[in-house]
Amino acid sequence: MREKGVKPVRGGSSGDLFCRVVIETPVSLSAEQKDLLKKFEASLQEGSHKPREQSFFEGVKKFFTGAVD
Repeated sequence: MREKGVKPVRGGSSGDLFCRVVIETPVSLSAEQKDLLKKFEASLQEGSHKPREQSFFEGVKKFFTGAVD
């Protein structure tokens, strides 16, 4: 993330912050776990949380252009 890193001791602009994200998905779920995930998904549909409103590439483009909603 551009200019979100540590500031140099001698002044100047902040450095870039590099992040590594590791996402692990469960391989096998019990029936109870599947039911809980379905309930969780249904609760997200009822509220204002809409993570899929924009595509992944639209989000990347917005990040690099600095566009704000």
